[in-house]
Amino acid sequence: MSNAPSSSTCLVYNFSGGSTMNNECFKMSNLKKIREKNNITQIRLSIDLEVSQELISQYEVGKTLPTITNLSKLADFFHCSTDYLLNRIDNPTPVNMLNENDIEIANIIDKYIFLNNESKKEFINFLDYLVYKNGISH
Repeated sequence: MSNAPSSSTCLVYNFSGGSTMNNECFKMSNLKKIREKNNITQIRLSIDLEVSQELISQYEVGKTLPTITNLSKLADFFHCSTDYLLNRIDNPTPVNMLNENDIEIANIIDKYIFLNNESKKEFINFLDYLVYKNGISH
């Protein structure tokens, strides 16, 4: 999932921090989702982060990108990853909060994705064999 600005998007450096955009193609919709899921208003969030409510609104509609500092503050506040806030991933759980089993499963999936179709079939057959050998029912 990539909501990154297209090559025709013009980012303009804002000397007070962050970047402003000439269109709304980079909405931080996950910021709005997690804020609303936690029943937090833009005003409350702005007070806790010591920024204006208008700035939070601009992040959510894609009018302004947060500074690195503000992006980190947002991620810390919601205990989520910056990639989630930037709509790069759909899972808000930061990698460092995953347990070892989750990381192991993610690594297996990452490797599986790059296998060709024949190797994927072999992998599934081998996995089925291991499940059978260990008496696991599924």
